[in-house]
Amino acid sequence: MEQTEKNQSFIVRFAKGALREILVPVALALVVIQYVIQAFQIPSGSMEDTLLVGDFLLGLKFVYGSPIPFTDDKFPALVTPERGDVVIFRYPGEPEYPDYDSKRYTHLVNALMLGNFYWDSAPENGNPRIVHYADGPKDFIKRCVALSGDTVEMRAGRFYLNGKEMSDLPGYGKNTALTRSFSPRDHLPAFRLPMPGDTLNLDSLSLYELWRIRSLIVQENPDVRVELDLRMTINGYPAPDFVFEDFRVPVESDRGLLINAVLANRQAVGISLHQGDTITGNIPFSFFSSLSRTGFLPMVDPNLRFDSWKRPVSYMNFEGTQLQDLENHIQALNKAAISIDSADTTVVDSLQKDSYKLEYKILFDGSPIHEYIVQAPVYFMMGDNRDNSADSRYWGVVASRNIKAKAFVIYFSFENADNTFALGKPYTWWRIPFKIRWSRLGKVIHLIGEK
Repeated sequence: MEQTEKNQSFIVRFAKGALREILVPVALALVVIQYVIQAFQIPSGSMEDTLLVGDFLLGLKFVYGSPIPFTDDKFPALVTPERGDVVIFRYPGEPEYPDYDSKRYTHLVNALMLGNFYWDSAPENGNPRIVHYADGPKDFIKRCVALSGDTVEMRAGRFYLNGKEMSDLPGYGKNTALTRSFSPRDHLPAFRLPMPGDTLNLDSLSLYELWRIRSLIVQENPDVRVELDLRMTINGYPAPDFVFEDFRVPVESDRGLLINAVLANRQAVGISLHQGDTITGNIPFSFFSSLSRTGFLPMVDPNLRFDSWKRPVSYMNFEGTQLQDLENHIQALNKAAISIDSADTTVVDSLQKDSYKLEYKILFDGSPIHEYIVQAPVYFMMGDNRDNSADSRYWGVVASRNIKAKAFVIYFSFENADNTFALGKPYTWWRIPFKIRWSRLGKVIHLIGEK
């Protein structure tokens, strides 16, 4: 009896110790991660020279409003992002929920470096109910350079805010390109960032402008399926299966999907492409109509069967500038028809004069809408290394709801561009002290680059 009591006493003491030493710190850490801070690692050079590849930093969540668990709302923010703030935000170019279906999937946990896990309420093909979104939804880090009501513009790679060139942004706005093009990186017509309460007339927008507004509507309405319905007619008749011949595509980083589709149809092998080149080839209209509907391309076939305890998902975004190429090609086809109309009448009678037209609208849970009222402030984000940054110039403004944290301090920095250190190779570990950028540890981010 005495021995039994001692055993029970030992178990109780062990349980209390485990609770005190393990469970309580873990619980506190989870609370801090949820409400107070966000850890972030710089994966690319888009924020050079302010932030470098290999910088590890902390962002303050509560400053812009910590998320309320199991909802799409936030606690009240202390401040809102200002021009010049370095901000961590959810990337608006991919679905927040797997398959873009918030009704079917429930978010279970953000496992940090392991990605996000969701519960599938209607699994298909006998697949497991656990869905692993390992690489998303992604977080980005950029500098906020414009707010609601501001007018932004890019001219030959130079950034203009409310008509004035901004050459003194914190971080200086690094420029490295030798040549300039008409991609959003270098050229962006002046447009005003909408204010909360603004009513946007969707019927008056070009296809590319509507694409950018669709991104905002998606961000502000995560529980609604927002789609861009794109159709094409020839002489008033639907032409969903039409194939464009000699479709011209500029070789730019934001045209990757379209370039690959053109090359695949050409069956070209060993072709050497350089930025600034133009390629031509056949492309079906369905390429644009299918991808523009949701704005992303599944990288894992959703029809496959997975026998493991989880099903993986991954997505590639569809850049709206490819819709601009489509609009330009339609205009060129119609101009060719106009030039035929003005030719000698004996030639006109023997030629087919086709009229090409694009029809597009936003579907809000399946129903078309013609106006949209902006719900909250929006922000224009740009990388300090602006010639090598995917940012708001490509995918539009960032909604308040997508803002996650204000970048605060660099707590560690590790330089391994030459890959001479590898965690799996112990004989390289002696290099660790020489790889650490000691001078960057503890740097407050908003002070970096100040004049």
